[in-house]
Amino acid sequence: MTPKLYYADLSPAVRASLLTIKALGIEVDLKPVNMMAGEHLTPDYLKMNPFHTVPTLEDGDFVIWDSHAINAYLVGKYGKDDALYPKDLKKRAIVDQRMYFDCGIPISQSIRHRGVVVKRRRENDWKRQGRCAYPRLVTNNLFIVRQIIECLKKGMSYMSYTFLETLLERNTYVAGESLTLADLSIVATVSSANALVPIPSNRFPKITDWLSRMQALPYYGEANQTGLDKFVGMVKKQTSLIIMAPIIYGSSFSPPVRSVYLTAKALGIELELKEVNTFKGDHLTPEYLKLNPLHTIPTLQDGDFVIYDSHVINAYLVGKYGKDDSLYPKDLQRRAVVDQRMYFECGILFARLRTTVFPIIRQGAKAISKENAAQITEGKNGLSTYRGNTRSVVLTLNALGLEFEYILVDLLVGEQLKPEFLKLNPLHTIPTLQDDDFVIWDSHAINIYLAQKYGKDDSFLSYRRSKKGGGP
Repeated sequence: MTPKLYYADLSPAVRASLLTIKALGIEVDLKPVNMMAGEHLTPDYLKMNPFHTVPTLEDGDFVIWDSHAINAYLVGKYGKDDALYPKDLKKRAIVDQRMYFDCGIPISQSIRHRGVVVKRRRENDWKRQGRCAYPRLVTNNLFIVRQIIECLKKGMSYMSYTFLETLLERNTYVAGESLTLADLSIVATVSSANALVPIPSNRFPKITDWLSRMQALPYYGEANQTGLDKFVGMVKKQTSLIIMAPIIYGSSFSPPVRSVYLTAKALGIELELKEVNTFKGDHLTPEYLKLNPLHTIPTLQDGDFVIYDSHVINAYLVGKYGKDDSLYPKDLQRRAVVDQRMYFECGILFARLRTTVFPIIRQGAKAISKENAAQITEGKNGLSTYRGNTRSVVLTLNALGLEFEYILVDLLVGEQLKPEFLKLNPLHTIPTLQDDDFVIWDSHAINIYLAQKYGKDDSFLSYRRSKKGGGP
């Protein structure tokens, strides 16, 4: 008689058994259990398995549940050899130990048979005995539980992932140099955890390599990936949110922080604000300096990627989450104009605002000086760019191997204020680039435009990418 497996492939435990079945090459009658509809709570199912869990294996008149026990049973009865679960006592003890590690570590405590979408009850239900809460999948009052995700991050990134990385530093697989049940169990759990809290490859290279080996198994896609995709898809569909909302460090007091909020709202995405009180020195703490050594706000953390400067953050958000490029066009000339206006904002407008406001909020000044007020309202004394910025464009042109015509603008005699130049560049700054009928100014915007249009690769733009984990 063909064994029957009662299953719901959203469950990592079920997928561990499906992987084992495929690895053994045996035929099993798969019986789906709709847990959302309560099929695991029917009298017939409870009679078979009073713990009402999946997977449950029925082999003739024998019934067993718990994926680890099921997998060991299947190898013992149907395996052609003992490779997946050795008979040698010492080797088997190692495999057993790794499987107990799988069911006992915080990853499994939080992922197996739980899910991440819950109906909130009491505030103190989020954490119990140092573990993540035990949420239930429900169909009403759905929302992403950031507390659970944070609990997962702490439990996995600082404990469970580290433990697994240590195991894999010694062996190719988690229990030795060959594939065992321990790998099949743990990969189902870790792949689910990775979908919720991505594993930083630079921090956990052994886990990353091991996952690649597991994903290369001929039966991995059918036995694990299919159910994993359903799990992730269900969570995203039910919540209509990205599982891990990007975190923005800052304060609504800051104009650059507010600009990021405006961008996020325009994109229709959620950001989690972590308040940074610069008046109290929150931006100078070791934790924040590790995240952003320039100790500025805003700082964006999106998974294991960290970036700062509001203009770069906004461009990144549009590139990753925008439905189209209307806020930050891909067209080189239109993007160059947007870049130029953003550099104008950071180099002139915001700089003058900061100079004006700083004496009031930091030094106790009672009024804005006439000189600062004039710079803001009239835009005097600072619209012209230093000639050093012109030299940066010349260096870029030479580095790209481009021929160009250099037209000297003598600032000392006011050539930048002539009608011809003002028509070309109403801000009367240098450098100004004319490329056929396209005109752009600000050295940063010019250099980016040149590199994107004429560069053989993107090496000149690599400075715009922040390292994972922060740092320029």
